[in-house]
Amino acid sequence: MVLMHPAPALSTLDDAGLRTLCGRLGIPEYRAAQLRAAPWQPFVATLDDVRQLPTELRSTFDAQVRFSTATVAAERTADAGATIKLLCGLDDSLTVETVAMETPARGASRRRGTACVSSQVGCAVGCPFCATGRMGLRRSCTAAEIVDQVRLAGHALHRHGFGPVTHVVYMGMGEPLANAAATIESLHVLTGAAGISARRITVSTSGVVPGITRLQREAPPVTLAISLHAATDELRNRLVPLNRAHPIAALLSAAGSYASATGRRISVEWCLIGGVNDSLQQAQALRELARSCGAHVNVIPMNRIEGSSWGPPDPEVARQFLHQLRGVQVTVRDTRGGDVDAACGQLRASLEARRELRPDGTLSPPRTAVGA
Repeated sequence: MVLMHPAPALSTLDDAGLRTLCGRLGIPEYRAAQLRAAPWQPFVATLDDVRQLPTELRSTFDAQVRFSTATVAAERTADAGATIKLLCGLDDSLTVETVAMETPARGASRRRGTACVSSQVGCAVGCPFCATGRMGLRRSCTAAEIVDQVRLAGHALHRHGFGPVTHVVYMGMGEPLANAAATIESLHVLTGAAGISARRITVSTSGVVPGITRLQREAPPVTLAISLHAATDELRNRLVPLNRAHPIAALLSAAGSYASATGRRISVEWCLIGGVNDSLQQAQALRELARSCGAHVNVIPMNRIEGSSWGPPDPEVARQFLHQLRGVQVTVRDTRGGDVDAACGQLRASLEARRELRPDGTLSPPRTAVGA
């Protein structure tokens, strides 16, 4: 249960709500526009930093709205400061993990500032290879808590001398589509007041089919990523327990409908686990599934998790697996930020440089995809 603060969150208060607030306080309506812009300035950490507002007015607004629903409880960096992991404290003393990553421009690729956000405190899906799944589910995040993680990531990038957040991935703690209402509300805020293109936002799901349908119907046309990890129901039932309720055929049917309706190509996430899902048979089945729905495949070698007997595959086995995916567009991700212990494979996926699978089965040097 979320402990509700009596004041509304500024980041999710819409224009009508801001105008109503100004009217109730007897404040000129143009102040609403200043309040609307304030949360999205990376150098504005509190209402006291909004210098366009007189000091007395700042105090008045501070008593009426929550400037942020999350605070930075701890921060760790890796990759010479380019990877910033934040432990974000919420009202009820629970915490979620958020990661900000700076990827400089390289060649034809534009500079990217990526925020990887959590949608829940813990996760109920229970994937056995995922560190977050071991926590269980404490509760879901509110839309404001999701949005404010993006803002905190922007502040962190700014403090380290980088540019603003340009991309957002819902790949942190939790299952976004098990928290569909808050996820969808946060997407509208990010593509509206925050000004981030829907093409630069990715929502990753373990396969909540009703949530995909709702996302298609109610959300901006963001990119949908499917955490597949197995190409047969027998193995996926073991790796992603949600598959028992929403098997692969139903999941890919919903994903195909989403792709047709939005014009956005589906991404398939595959955490490559040594001796579990790295067989040639799984690779061949994955290739056929990806071809059938025109998906882009992201292969993510598993990170080692303390206390887990599972880990990354043997390099030669991984090479053979990738060789079987010829003819499918594949990205292999090289881990970044390993020394900050990112929470799980899904979270790590946002912190990795891309390598492309060449037609001959070899890998290109690490690169970053061109910004959408």
